[in-house]
Amino acid sequence: MDRPIPAFYACYLLRSTIRHQNLYVGSTPNPVRRLKQHNGEAKGGAARTSRDSLRPWEMTCLVTGFPSKIAALQFEWAWQNTHLTRHVAPDTRITQARTTVRFSPRSGKARKRVARPRFCLTDRLANLHLLLRASSFERWPLKVTFYAEDVFRVWTKWTKTQVEKLRPGIEVLLGDASRRAGVVESSEPTDATGIYALDVGYSGLKPHIEKSQEAFENAEWLHCVICSKGLPANGTATLVCPKEGCRALSHVECLSAAFLQAGKHHDAIVPTIGSCPSCGTRLQWVDLVKELSLRMRGEKEIAVVFKKTRKTKKQAESAALDDASDVSAEDEEMDDPLPEEEDWHELPESSDEDIANPVVQSDPIPASKSASFKRRAQAPPYSEPVIEDSDWDEAEVLT
Repeated sequence: MDRPIPAFYACYLLRSTIRHQNLYVGSTPNPVRRLKQHNGEAKGGAARTSRDSLRPWEMTCLVTGFPSKIAALQFEWAWQNTHLTRHVAPDTRITQARTTVRFSPRSGKARKRVARPRFCLTDRLANLHLLLRASSFERWPLKVTFYAEDVFRVWTKWTKTQVEKLRPGIEVLLGDASRRAGVVESSEPTDATGIYALDVGYSGLKPHIEKSQEAFENAEWLHCVICSKGLPANGTATLVCPKEGCRALSHVECLSAAFLQAGKHHDAIVPTIGSCPSCGTRLQWVDLVKELSLRMRGEKEIAVVFKKTRKTKKQAESAALDDASDVSAEDEEMDDPLPEEEDWHELPESSDEDIANPVVQSDPIPASKSASFKRRAQAPPYSEPVIEDSDWDEAEVLT
């Protein structure tokens, strides 16, 4: 594995705003982009959601907190095929598979096929509750957020009738449902609510990364706060407490054992939550290892997080006016003023936009090179390939 833990990955429950009985389960690292694909506003999407009579769709529920992309895909397939998945025992399945028999017109032999049952909203939510209690997923740091009040009421009504409850670590809440998640009046909504307010990048880990880099660059000798042994100077297999002012560093094995022992989960392999042995701050295990994987394997991702945003033309003009207003009288009377800076034309933010006949001020082109310059200028613009989210309805059965 040479890539860091993904910043965000979610499984979602999609519902048609035209016909509420039509539902769809999928997974994505970017809910806003994926919703646009389902609604036909961007390339991609699934065949089952491509009918115009069912659009627009809305995301009513998101399950987040998966430790990897593979984990999210496993949960997605199990949620789509709860009647077949091995993560749920056959005797505890809420929805049973239907077997159909078809006879071959040539040989006359009978062929048995397992047909996918039709799931209503209550079935989807009941199966979600069942998967969250399954031994395969119960220790994952999952979080369920509802963006439709009526769907949340169905979930609440179902869970009240169940004897078995979810473990305390799984958080279930109602998000901001003031804005419908499927209706988009503009490409960039001004009110960041619902799924539009989600942080799908690593920007939230920037303070944690800065603290880790400072700890490993300035420290003369590093030691674990639990076993007091030395730590690698490059930070390999070393966890850093994100609390400001706390200098606790520890081995992955040491902190994992401390979390499991404090939580009395001696039979578990990976912890879920624990307290810092130095400052006592309550920490999520997935946040600690996500920062570690980003620090060790995410050079490109870190460069994006620390990349300085370019000033727009209006911001540059405003800054120039501010600088001009601060010029002293002595500077205004200089005999040899500094040469004016060349004008730089701002390029569009998206590489997919076509640039037609750009005018850029530069040095004069010699006559011998003018022909080759024209040929390069007439070359068609390069367009990046569009990578679409996969439709896992036709994927192989993963159990």
